[in-house]
Amino acid sequence: MKNAIIIILAALSITLGTMCFHQGRKAKEANTTIVKLKDNVVEIEQQLQEQQTAASNLESRLRQTRATAVAKADHAAQLEQTLTNAQTEAASKAESKNPMAAMGEMFKNPETKELIKTQQKAVLGPMIEKNYGAYFASLQLTPEQSGTLKDLILKKSLVDAEAGISLLGDSDSAKREETMKTAKDQKSDLDAQIKQFLGDDNFTQFQAYEKTQPERMSINMFQDQLGAGPNALTQDQTDQLIQFMSQDRQNFKFTTDFSDQSKLSGDLASNFTEDKINQFQSEVEQLYNQYASQAQSILNPSQYESFLKFLKSQRDMQAAGLKMAKAMFGATAK
Repeated sequence: MKNAIIIILAALSITLGTMCFHQGRKAKEANTTIVKLKDNVVEIEQQLQEQQTAASNLESRLRQTRATAVAKADHAAQLEQTLTNAQTEAASKAESKNPMAAMGEMFKNPETKELIKTQQKAVLGPMIEKNYGAYFASLQLTPEQSGTLKDLILKKSLVDAEAGISLLGDSDSAKREETMKTAKDQKSDLDAQIKQFLGDDNFTQFQAYEKTQPERMSINMFQDQLGAGPNALTQDQTDQLIQFMSQDRQNFKFTTDFSDQSKLSGDLASNFTEDKINQFQSEVEQLYNQYASQAQSILNPSQYESFLKFLKSQRDMQAAGLKMAKAMFGATAK
């Protein structure tokens, strides 16, 4: 009987021990689960915080976008009203049979000139940032130095833009000649300031980089048309296009180069004749054929097809601009 009791007690001890062991393991598993749950709660809280921050940033950007849109709408309305007033005033003054005379009078309006100047600054600023960004980076300039150089380049760009407005608003050849001479002197002065800022060696590099700007602007436009899809240009393709297009253009001998204002005389009516415009367009087509020939080895078939369409659109815009210039400057010679 005693042995039986001992056996029963032993069995109970084993049973209790087993139960304690299982309970302890379950408690440990429960603690582990609790720790994981706590970690999950922390992670979820972090995610919620990030989402709230993102939502807050999005809301802020939306408010800013809405405010910008309203400001631009107000500015557009102001521009429309100013141009309407200027056109009305110009039409009342214009007595010439030239159908573009009213537009020429419009460009004499001080409000119109100032408004156009403001618009040019808004457009040229980001354009300079985009076209000269790689050059700024290569110089390893501080943000303040980059800002100073960008401001000088912007002022230089505005010289031609402002001169263009003056030329459009003035029909006197002597005054046009003076306007072009003044613009040339102003650009020379700004070049001197840029040279002083950069030093001789860097200024030589700047001049070489500046000569490629027409192509950089053109290829940037082409890149924007292609977008960021599978046909987007690689950096190597971009560099090659800019390099050979710039070389081809600089080596091409135009009979009359309308793209270089410094090569035109103040007597713009003698420049914008039908014969000279036709000759220039024919020569541009020759130059663009050179572009197309070399681009074929750089671009894939889809990119190349888009490039040909882009070149055609560029020629069409040039033709429209020259047609308007001929009408504006009243060329009558053949």
